[in-house]
Amino acid sequence: MLAAGISDQGKIRPNNEDRFLILGESPLMLLAVADGMGGHAAGEVASSMALDVIRSYLGSHRTQILQAAAQGQALLPFLEEMLALANATVLQSSGENSEYNGMGTTLTMILHVLDVSWLAHIGDSRAYLFRDQNIRQLTEDHTLVSQLVKNGQVRAEEAPDHPQRNILTRALGTDKDAGFDIFPLTLRKGDRLLLCTDGLHSLVSDEEMAGIIAGSDSREEAVEKLVSLANAKGGTDNITVILAQKL
Repeated sequence: MLAAGISDQGKIRPNNEDRFLILGESPLMLLAVADGMGGHAAGEVASSMALDVIRSYLGSHRTQILQAAAQGQALLPFLEEMLALANATVLQSSGENSEYNGMGTTLTMILHVLDVSWLAHIGDSRAYLFRDQNIRQLTEDHTLVSQLVKNGQVRAEEAPDHPQRNILTRALGTDKDAGFDIFPLTLRKGDRLLLCTDGLHSLVSDEEMAGIIAGSDSREEAVEKLVSLANAKGGTDNITVILAQKL
């Protein structure tokens, strides 16, 4: 799997609280985007801290993860342990430092080991699959509005402009028992995975994303075009994008 990523402050925010991680190469690779939240610089602390924990965990467990994958064992226990550690680390820091109180972060990540891929997700960053010129959202937004749509209290077409669209119902580092969505992915050769924060998907439609991916000559060109389009549409938030392709 090959990947390219980019993070941009956007046109409105005073700093960039997004972070991304492209770690490793075949046979073990991890892709992640995180959108921090909290007062002062707490958002960028939370997103950085979460990805630092993940980087460290993979560094110390690489051999065990590769052995488990080679033997056909599930990678779920590793993912659960890694995410629990990241959550506990951010939550502890939030409780110990008044400036960081209440901080947290979204996290959307792909772990690709040998020929096995897993997706882990919390918050409102997203993962998409681009296959056969079509794009499909793989993740569910953990937001109040998403829940209202599911319950039939808000129509889907009203969600993008709803005044409470940015209220998260789940985030890493805000609760002892964070609820991560974790599931395996079945990928084909040539499939492309798009990971992004809401600074992209709140401004750029799925159709526009698909058009840019299909019309770009490289992953690097595609992520730059996606960020440029989000900025052209107002750049109201930090914008972070990773595009990966399965070989």
